[in-house]
Amino acid sequence: EITDEDQFDLIYFDAFGPRVQPELWTKEIFKKMFLALKHNGVLVTYSAKGSVRRNMLEVGFAVERLPGPPGKREMLRATA
Repeated sequence: EITDEDQFDLIYFDAFGPRVQPELWTKEIFKKMFLALKHNGVLVTYSAKGSVRRNMLEVGFAVERLPGPPGKREMLRATA
């Protein structure tokens, strides 16, 4: 459980994909991560699905697509 006192510079979100565990890719989850990051903190994930990007944007992240690691065309970097 993340408390209000926890503030992070970076979150590397490597959960199973949205099709396998959709409950981990909701706006509510991204809002919790947004609030847990310091100002200008960064969230990175391998998933570049449009629904993931939209959920990040809706909770306040600035989101950009980056070239992905081997085997992935793109990944997302979101800044709080």
